[in-house]
Amino acid sequence: MDHPIRRYLEDAIAAEKSFETQLKGFAKETSSAHVRSLFEQHAVETKQQYEQLTARLEALGGSTSLVKSFFAHFFNTAPKAAQLGHDEEERTTQDLMMAFAVENAEVAMYEAMAIAAEEAADAETAALARRIQVQEKQTADKVWSHIAPTAADAFETVKARSESESRAVITRYLEDAEAAERNFEDALATFSKAGEQIEVQSLLRMMSDKARTQHERLRDRLKALGGAPSGAKSVLAHLLAFTPVSAQFGHEPSEKNTQHLMITYAAAAAEMAMYEALAAAALAAGDQETARLARELQAEEKEDYRLAWEHLPQSALASSQAVLSHA
Repeated sequence: MDHPIRRYLEDAIAAEKSFETQLKGFAKETSSAHVRSLFEQHAVETKQQYEQLTARLEALGGSTSLVKSFFAHFFNTAPKAAQLGHDEEERTTQDLMMAFAVENAEVAMYEAMAIAAEEAADAETAALARRIQVQEKQTADKVWSHIAPTAADAFETVKARSESESRAVITRYLEDAEAAERNFEDALATFSKAGEQIEVQSLLRMMSDKARTQHERLRDRLKALGGAPSGAKSVLAHLLAFTPVSAQFGHEPSEKNTQHLMITYAAAAAEMAMYEALAAAALAAGDQETARLARELQAEEKEDYRLAWEHLPQSALASSQAVLSHA
């Protein structure tokens, strides 16, 4: 590997190109002028980001790669899977949930890139990564602010059309969450057995155990409402089932734990968004018990999100040191 920083840049360029396409698609799907404007504006910003990344890669003697990074796969899969089993009125909420997950995935991606660049004494790439990371954080905050009101509005729209269909909305959210947590438990268990960083492995093992209790509580609530776990996987379940294999694309074995933390951080963000939407819809339906459970589980996901972020810098530093020592 003659220049490890090139791969970080190639990954980011592939991810940003894919996300620009998805943002344009999200903008066309929504009936909300505010959300459409948000998606359109960030699509423009995303294009500028990958142009800056491409210029930096070329300055280092590289060229854009046809091999897509994990996050590019993640972004391409999300829009197609996000609509599974959901009414048209819910599409904007689903797109916002995915956008929030993607923004957080990119925040983690640029954290790893900046740390690797700093370790390689590449101040220019590190500065670029930090600038783009700030933009992703700002967009994530904007996206978050729309999730709850959009979910509540979608529920009211469905309810106005059909009372029975509105009851199914809550059941569907619970089915999605249960499937996602079940797959997250499996993904985390797989992650905990891979890599070289014992502390990260232990953390992911603990999170896997927690995910098991979460999908059990969701299953119990689903049954109390007359439903049952669904064989159809939600978008998050699809993505979490996909992650263990895809996370290693183009990366060294010493980087596995950092890749896993990045995925865990993004997945926890996705689940926080999922529970935000569930809580909003449940409150609109007058279902206080489901809303309470959603907030309880969301708080647990926020803790996983915090812990993944706390461990990411040191993991990225150890990974980059190992890779650079063999470059």
